[in-house]
Amino acid sequence: MLYQICFIFLIFFSYSVFGWLVECIFCTIVDQKLTYDRGFLLGPYCPIYGWGTLYMYFFLTKYKEDPFVLFVMAMVGTTLLEYFTSYMMEKLFKARWWDYSERKFNIEGRVCLLNSFLFGVLGLVFIYVIHPCYSLFLEGIPDHILIILSTVFFLIYFIDNIFSFIILGKLKIQVGKIRKDSTSEIDHQIRLFLSNHNFFMKRLFKAFPHIQILSNRGSQITSAIQSLLEKIEKESEKYKKKLEKERRKSKKRIAKIKSKMKTAKSYRKKEKLKAKLKEEKSKV
Repeated sequence: MLYQICFIFLIFFSYSVFGWLVECIFCTIVDQKLTYDRGFLLGPYCPIYGWGTLYMYFFLTKYKEDPFVLFVMAMVGTTLLEYFTSYMMEKLFKARWWDYSERKFNIEGRVCLLNSFLFGVLGLVFIYVIHPCYSLFLEGIPDHILIILSTVFFLIYFIDNIFSFIILGKLKIQVGKIRKDSTSEIDHQIRLFLSNHNFFMKRLFKAFPHIQILSNRGSQITSAIQSLLEKIEKESEKYKKKLEKERRKSKKRIAKIKSKMKTAKSYRKKEKLKAKLKEEKSKV
């Protein structure tokens, strides 16, 4: 019983990681820049792919002899899963995480025909190519090692979920507190919040660039967070460049001091240069 639970969890976790990887590669190609911030959680996994995989694993294997029915069932099931996930996350966090309203043949912006078609294709690839090989790989792992791996990954995944939900709960509370009419006052409130949660919020808004906070001033708050995150990132980049410039200058000064030390004849001058060298090295 324990082995079966661990086996199923490893399937869920593995394909969550695989889905995250596919999204990162796809977004990197489309955006023409390295993308690694995908998904709701901090770790390199997108659970929606894991749940979609379990749906296929339990309910679609019996359609293996009929590729067309398998394709349609994969489309329908995963589309319903994406719609349900969007709806539940919206109700839970008062935010719309993705929006396909600009795409043709969408339903309330939650799902669209293109994604459904791709999910259908992935269903075929999963049933006929990927999963048969991966199942053999998992079955080849000794039982005790598989249970240990599954337990470790579950703990990581569980802790990640708790942390992510806490942070998003704080964002929800913070948004609910904002009752100001002035844009500058809203910016001030958001800046205070970001000062404590900058890393996670930056990652979240990169993963979901079209997130919409659903409140009276949702669009205003969303744009305020995004603009402040962009400003913080630019300031950070500017500081890094300035720091690197100073380091290069300091390294040149160190090289110059070392050169002078080689030619210095008096003991006093050498000691002064040593002190100066020590001071410069502390700056690097």
